[in-house]
Amino acid sequence: MEVPLRDYTHLTYRPEKNDRLFTSSVVEDTITETVTKIADPNLKRMFIQCYPNSLDTTTYHFESSDDGNPDTFVVTGDIPAMWLRDSTNQLWPYIKFANREEKLRRMFAGLVFRQVKCVLVDPYANAFKFPYMKNPPKTSHWPEGDGWHDDVWERKYELDSLAAFFRLSNGYYENTGDPTPFDEKWVQAVDIATDVIYREQNTLNYKSLDSLHRATMPNGESFLATPVEGYGYPSNRSGLSRNLFRPSDDEAVFPFHIPANAMAVVGLRGIARILSRIDQPSLAQRTRGIAQTINSGIQQYGVVQHRLLGSIYAYEVDGFGSQLLMDDPNVPSLLSLPYLGYTSIDSPTYRATRRFVTSQMNPFFAEGHYSGITSPHCGRFNKFWPIATIMQAMTSNDDTEIISCLKTLKETHAGTQFMHESINVDNPDDYTRPWFGWANSLFGEMILDLVERKPEILSKEIE
Repeated sequence: MEVPLRDYTHLTYRPEKNDRLFTSSVVEDTITETVTKIADPNLKRMFIQCYPNSLDTTTYHFESSDDGNPDTFVVTGDIPAMWLRDSTNQLWPYIKFANREEKLRRMFAGLVFRQVKCVLVDPYANAFKFPYMKNPPKTSHWPEGDGWHDDVWERKYELDSLAAFFRLSNGYYENTGDPTPFDEKWVQAVDIATDVIYREQNTLNYKSLDSLHRATMPNGESFLATPVEGYGYPSNRSGLSRNLFRPSDDEAVFPFHIPANAMAVVGLRGIARILSRIDQPSLAQRTRGIAQTINSGIQQYGVVQHRLLGSIYAYEVDGFGSQLLMDDPNVPSLLSLPYLGYTSIDSPTYRATRRFVTSQMNPFFAEGHYSGITSPHCGRFNKFWPIATIMQAMTSNDDTEIISCLKTLKETHAGTQFMHESINVDNPDDYTRPWFGWANSLFGEMILDLVERKPEILSKEIE
C-alpha cells in the first residue's frame, strides 16, 4: 500500500477532526477535563493544541501490516522520517492511558513492532524512512552511496536511540501487562541492541579499531566532523558505553555520553524484568550485568568535581580523566535524569548539577530578554530550546521557577500556540521548526504533570 505523507507545517491551530491522523477518546477526554483546571487562557489554548499534536499530525497507524501485526510509524513533524528517540518521546505522554483504550493500546503495540523492525534493519541507525511510500524523500544532505540500508534515513549511532527502544518496551509492558509484542523478533532485537552496547564498552586504541563502530556516510567515507577516520577520540575502559553522536544528532566531543548511559541503565534494568517474565533468564541476566557495569562507570567516571559546586555529573567523558561540563536541551540530558528515572530531584549530585546547568556556568546557557538552555545544533548561542524549559519545570519543586518557565513558554510561541525547536532569547519570532511533534506533546505532558503536582500554579493566570 502507498500512503501519502501529510504536511502540517502551516498550522497555527489544531487540525480539523477529519484531518487528524490518529484520535483517541481517552486523550480527548483528558483534554476536556484538564482545560477546566487551567486558568490562564494562553496556556489553555496551548495545551489543547500541543498535547494531541503528535497523534494529530505525526502518527501513522495501520491495524495490520504484512506480518499481521499492528504497525505504527511516527514522523518527527517537518522531517518525513522516524527517529527511535523521537518516536518514543512523542508518544510517551499518552502511554499511561494505553490500558484504558484498546485502540490506543494497539497503536503503542504497533510502535513496538515497528521499532523492532528498525533495530533488526540496523541497530546503529538513528532514523528510518517511511515504509509505505514508493518514492520516499531522499536525505539529500548526505553524499549518495550504498553504504546504508535502503530503509535507513540517517545512520548516526547514538546510545540513546537503543535506550529509547528499551524505554518504549518497558513503558508499554508496565502500563498494559500485555506480552504480545515481546515475541521472538523482539527478543532478537533486544539481544542485538544489548550486544552493540556491550561491544561499545570496549576501549579504543590502535589494536581495537576493528571491534568498534565506525561512523560513515552512505558513500563509505567517515563523517567529516568525526575524528580518527570515523572512530572518534580514544576512550579508556570504564564500564561506560561509547557513542559518537549526541541525542541532538551532533558529534560528540568525548565518546562516553553520561545522560545516554544513565538512560541505558534504566532501560536495561526494565528490559531484564520483561525478559524474566517471558522466560528468557540468560538474556535477562546479561542485561542486568551490563546495566550494573555502566552504572558503576557513571559513578566512577561521570561524577566529577566542580570548583564551586562540588560533585556534579559531567556531560561527556573519555575514561582517561578528560571531561566536558555542559548540558544540551535534547533528552536524555543531565537536566532530565530524574524524569528518566535514573536519580531523584533531591539527590545532592543532581541538585548541584542542576545549579550548573541552569546558570551561566553552563557554556550553553543562553540569556537575553528570555533565558534557557541552548544547543550547538542550531548553530547559534542566542536561542533557547523549549524542550529544556519544559524539562526544567518538570524536574523542579520550586513554584517560582516553574512559573518562570511557564511564563517563558507562553510568551515565546510567536502567535502559533505551538512549541518550536529553538527560539531567539530576544525575538520570539525568530525560531526554528514550526512543526515539532516531540516538543508539542512534551508541553502537554508537563501540564498534566503540574495538574497532579502543582494544581495551585495552574489555577491562576501566569503574570
